Amino acid sequence: MESQALAEIVQELAETTIAASETIEQFSDRLDQITTQVDQQGQQIFALTNALQTLTDNQTTLVSHIAHLTETLERIATSLETSNRSVS
Repeated sequence: MESQALAEIVQELAETTIAASETIEQFSDRLDQITTQVDQQGQQIFALTNALQTLTDNQTTLVSHIAHLTETLERIATSLETSNRSVS
């Protein structure tokens, strides 16, 4: 009788160990998936940061060009006004 009870306990422990092992394996697989997603998101964030820096640099250059263009147009306008006064 005692040997049968012991065998049942060993059987239950074995089943519990197998179930725990399967659960740990599933958890490990899911953790690998999450790790992969986090890595991909990190790469995407890095790429977005680079793109944002490029846009910022381009905007700075554009603002500089617009300022230069504005100065040039103001000089042309002033020159035309001076010419018109001289002609009149």
